[in-house]
Amino acid sequence: MIDLQELNYKDKIIIDKNILIPKKIYENSDIIDLKDIHVNGEITCDLEYNYVINFNVKGTMILHDSVTYEERPYDFETKIEETLENSCKTLDLIEFLWHYIILEVPMRFTNSDVDNIETDNYRVISEEEYIKKNNPFSDFFEN
Repeated sequence: MIDLQELNYKDKIIIDKNILIPKKIYENSDIIDLKDIHVNGEITCDLEYNYVINFNVKGTMILHDSVTYEERPYDFETKIEETLENSCKTLDLIEFLWHYIILEVPMRFTNSDVDNIETDNYRVISEEEYIKKNNPFSDFFEN
């Protein structure tokens, strides 16, 4: 928890620390694990005494690969620029960051070597091979 009332006597609150997000928060998401979450930034007040949050968040998610379903690391980085009303007295940093981290989860993700993926039922082909096979004018271009 960050005490936002410190801004009554300070110009800004500087945040530069590693955060551990409890597994309970992301157990019902596509995220298998979160590692090395680092937040860097500051909280200030604007002229209307609203809290202005500027954070950079970096970390690594462990996700299932969309092709092989293996667990793979996915590095992410996001910039947070948010203004909160001055009615807040404290900020739960973990809960606040979670809302932005979940937005960074890709819909589909792979870092597998797709050129070497082949089973009895399918194989991954390159775009060039697909175009060559499905081009009705390919006979024109052969020598």
